[in-house]
Amino acid sequence: MSQPEYPPSSRRAGEAGTVILEVLVLENGRVGDARVKQSSGFPRLDEAAVREVKRSWKLVPGTENGKPVQMWGQFAVTFKLTD
Repeated sequence: MSQPEYPPSSRRAGEAGTVILEVLVLENGRVGDARVKQSSGFPRLDEAAVREVKRSWKLVPGTENGKPVQMWGQFAVTFKLTD
């Protein structure tokens, strides 16, 4: 799982926070959908998190009777400013 790129305008504005996402993990581990469950309080950060998760995350799918199944999960993405 890759960390989303920090939006430059958010960095300049000092925006930081954690986005809680609901993510649909498909049988092949790819992300079928992602949506904000709890906002960071900054729409740019929320959008960057959703965009990155949909674009590049590959996860371990859930299983039922030993076979992969799609399922929803929750994940946190944190944007933290560093010096």
